[in-house]
Amino acid sequence: MNTQLPFPGRIFRGADALQYIGEYCKTLGKRVYILGGKTALEKTQEIIDKQMAESKVEIIATDWYGGECSRANIQHLADRAMAGKADFILAVGGGKALDTGKAVAAKCLLPIVTVPTIAATCAAITPLAVLYDEKGQFADNLFLTECPVATIIDTTVILGAPSSWLAAGIGDTLAKMYELRAAASRMQPTSLTMAAVSNGQICYDIIKHFGKDALESAENMRHSTALDATVDAIVLFAGMSSIYGGEKLRNAAAHAIYNGFTKVPKSHSVAHGLIVGYGNLCLLALEEKSDQEILEEIKLANRCKIPTTLRQIASLSKEELEIIAEASSKTTAMACMPFEVSKEMVINAIKRVDSLAAQV
Repeated sequence: MNTQLPFPGRIFRGADALQYIGEYCKTLGKRVYILGGKTALEKTQEIIDKQMAESKVEIIATDWYGGECSRANIQHLADRAMAGKADFILAVGGGKALDTGKAVAAKCLLPIVTVPTIAATCAAITPLAVLYDEKGQFADNLFLTECPVATIIDTTVILGAPSSWLAAGIGDTLAKMYELRAAASRMQPTSLTMAAVSNGQICYDIIKHFGKDALESAENMRHSTALDATVDAIVLFAGMSSIYGGEKLRNAAAHAIYNGFTKVPKSHSVAHGLIVGYGNLCLLALEEKSDQEILEEIKLANRCKIPTTLRQIASLSKEELEIIAEASSKTTAMACMPFEVSKEMVINAIKRVDSLAAQV
């Protein structure tokens, strides 16, 4: 059986890594189209403009990505890139901005360089874009044939973001262990599934060892070995778990529950990874793990400033909780669980986690 595996290209990581962007980008062409989040562009535009000018790369336009990784925004930005005859795309920002950039590049058949300005997801290196509608509700996953040709992980830029984004990245990264372990249990082992699960365990081990200290570094805006290790786990190792796992071994109940939360506007202000982190605990409850095991994972989540109760995400009515549970149970990600999950099971899992978290 032939399998085509996309892998990320060059990785530039560390303090002030953005200083390498011009030297690399000039190898991709002479015209770049830049898109990203508003705050992300404001924080990086001066150095990016300077680097491109020194490398004689023309910036044809710099645009906000639109606020959602939606099909309409992707089409609009792709039209802008094609009209400007861009040679490559540069995407700057968080997960939705980077996913939008990857989808635009795929539509235009152009290479893309990603610059994550927060360490909140592994979006910077993966061949995947998570699509939403214009209301911010989860719509679909867009699987791509290529990874970014380069990713610039500048920890000085990342330190400039609120530490809550790092906590979100930790929650999203811990899911690589919980979810891949659950999803793989229903599959025949292969070298790739074993690599995905092992890589997910590495992510978990790094977070367990370094996560709390990394958050302290982020809060104090100082570089540290713990910060570097945690950012590596969030962006690189978590991303590689997704690549090894492919379409059938990428998500499970934690992301399914996040997708369900997107159906309720009250939760839209809470970062993806924070809700996924809470979903990890609900996944353990769905698996009927012991109280002691779930309590230990709740303690880890608390140390990493991940929500452990529903109230920490939003104050929801009974009807809103049912909407979330119903949507969660029907998502593609939930189908990756080794057993069928109903709306009632999701509600019971949420109630059990809330009850256990009250003991910690």
